[in-house]
Amino acid sequence: MKGKVIKMDNSTKEVEIEVKRKREKYTVGKAIFNQKKFQEGDNIEYNLKGKNFEFVKKISSEEMRDTRNNFSNNTKFGGNKHKSKEPVKVKQYPYNFVSLKDKKDVVYKGERKLGTNTGKLVCKLVNKTPLFIMGESEQDNKGHTKEWFCREKGIPIIPGSSLKGVIRNIIDVLTNSVIRNVEDEKLEQRMGAGKFESVFGIIESLPENGKKGIIVEAEKIKVKTKEKIESGYKKFEFKDNGKEFSKKYNAKDGLIERVKLKDSIYNLKETEIKIKPGVTTVEKLINNSKEYKNYLTDNENGVQGVLWFSSPIYGKIHEKLLIPKKNGRKFEFSKEEYEDFKYIIKQRAERIKNGKDINSNTFYYDKDLEIGDPLLFEVKDRKMAEHLAFSEIPRLRYKFSPLDLVSEEFRPGDSLKKLSFSERLFGTTGDNTKKDEEKKDELVALSGRVFFEDAKNYKPEMIDNGNLVTLKAFGEPHPTLTTFYLDNIEKNYNENKGVSIRGRKFYWHHKEKIGKSFSEYRKSVEMPKIKNKNGKYEKELAYNSSLELMDINNEFEFSVNFENLTDEELGVLIYAIELEDGLLHKVGKGKAFGFGSCKIEIEGFLLENKNKYKDFFIEPFEKENKKEDYINKAKEKRYFDEKRKNIKELKAILSETNDLDFSESPFPEATNKKGETNSLNWFVNNKKGDRKIVLLSILDKNPK
Repeated sequence: MKGKVIKMDNSTKEVEIEVKRKREKYTVGKAIFNQKKFQEGDNIEYNLKGKNFEFVKKISSEEMRDTRNNFSNNTKFGGNKHKSKEPVKVKQYPYNFVSLKDKKDVVYKGERKLGTNTGKLVCKLVNKTPLFIMGESEQDNKGHTKEWFCREKGIPIIPGSSLKGVIRNIIDVLTNSVIRNVEDEKLEQRMGAGKFESVFGIIESLPENGKKGIIVEAEKIKVKTKEKIESGYKKFEFKDNGKEFSKKYNAKDGLIERVKLKDSIYNLKETEIKIKPGVTTVEKLINNSKEYKNYLTDNENGVQGVLWFSSPIYGKIHEKLLIPKKNGRKFEFSKEEYEDFKYIIKQRAERIKNGKDINSNTFYYDKDLEIGDPLLFEVKDRKMAEHLAFSEIPRLRYKFSPLDLVSEEFRPGDSLKKLSFSERLFGTTGDNTKKDEEKKDELVALSGRVFFEDAKNYKPEMIDNGNLVTLKAFGEPHPTLTTFYLDNIEKNYNENKGVSIRGRKFYWHHKEKIGKSFSEYRKSVEMPKIKNKNGKYEKELAYNSSLELMDINNEFEFSVNFENLTDEELGVLIYAIELEDGLLHKVGKGKAFGFGSCKIEIEGFLLENKNKYKDFFIEPFEKENKKEDYINKAKEKRYFDEKRKNIKELKAILSETNDLDFSESPFPEATNKKGETNSLNWFVNNKKGDRKIVLLSILDKNPK
């Protein structure tokens, strides 16, 4: 931490330091005073270890300015502002990324050329771990989702579109084809405590008609609430102009109320506020509702204030009242910053609605942004506001999206003469990463030449006789874990320079579950009953799901029809469907839990009979037994060559054996002080001290 020494009291051994425009008092040891390591007016760097104050060094005014301008220049939130601790390296995670290509590979794009091979592959799929394909679903009044296996006329099926996606993902890697359906939404980053150099402000105008918006710098006054926010709810008893706006303030919600105040609010004196033993801060404070009411007025020309109760923290007893700062600065903000802020608000509201934020019921920003709304921001170039936020530990948007990090050679073609292998085989609708108005006229659509039928199972065997199994939350990766998705953790992720996406996402097979009875590892994936706020135990919650799971060793039948393929294309298709011995596909939902590991075999290979039109009695297809001939044609182009890094990675992650152990849990977990064991605790623990969490590559050794 960095701050300016304001006052030193030798009698009490207290040091008052200004940090981020706030003053805080710390009790220090005698050595600080006896050795005279610093004096009033010095800028210092220090650490807090529990109650202990640890002096590090004196620093220059320039170093202090660098701290204040944290986000202004080259210290964006992905950059290396300080020398951080060694990153936490992990490989034990449900998924990883296959590189886009080997360094020596040349990505070829060209025009479609029709071949002479038309026919059908008759296939059998057997699931080696539980399988779930989403069909009908319903949500109860608690937000818990129940889902049943996909069926057609009562018969369990795997839609042809799902199978096509699985096989195409393999072919995309083998042939260095384009990346499809890349999100054009910007990535996000959760800032750690103390990492956001924020200024409080109130919106004076919104950006419109080509003009930038204006934010007025605000002064924050602490408001002491009646009691600590610990659990349940409390009543907020302050009154606005004698009119009760004191709705039931749920500890999980939040509150924004505009109030008119007397000018005397500016005369409120700073006072010492005890934060914790040995630590105090010097700020303006309103102690109770009576004191607060004395500042209220009916005068329409009174000071426009905003009472702001943000999301609660355990044990918090202070909220905030914002007023325009006397002689305060005004900052402009762009339309882009405004849209980013609205997006973050929308995402938070949707997480709560979908049960992904289990600590909240509603969000106090439940309307469009308006003039007079409070917010936090950082200052850029002394006059611009950026990184608008509603929290001092905010979630912020990067200035780029994953699409921006995809090189041109892996973007979908915008010309029929520049198509990747996969596009020539499966067809394309053009660059689906572009908005409609950005697409070029010369490419509308190109139909595919490979068609997957639905896979059907006529003798299904379900786990628990078809009764739903309530699973733990599908612990999708935290969207803020940028180091998992991007290729260079030393780069500044907020500047699109020298950074690209790591590759194509695939899920590991759980070797300890393949071919095993579900009962052997049920506890590692099934949701245990937990006590709710009413003291009752339940496991069907808003953030997890109950699924109808298909047991292992079920057989599905399906066919793949193809038209006018070259020998090379047919060879790649055959290989991608059957794979090599020891390699399995991943199909359906629940891949992170080890579900959906499947083996596909081609039981029939039929080619169109070239003489079928000569005689009515000639069969349209004839059996073909030379699959290897077509695969060898593809081998000549090194499509399956393990000397290519991405192919070696693909085979490693598709292998039914690996050096990972998912027997206890699909995700790394840790237990907090409350005895709660989950993945979130692990991430929180390992990200302390600004540490990065790095996902090792597929070929790296598991450090365990």
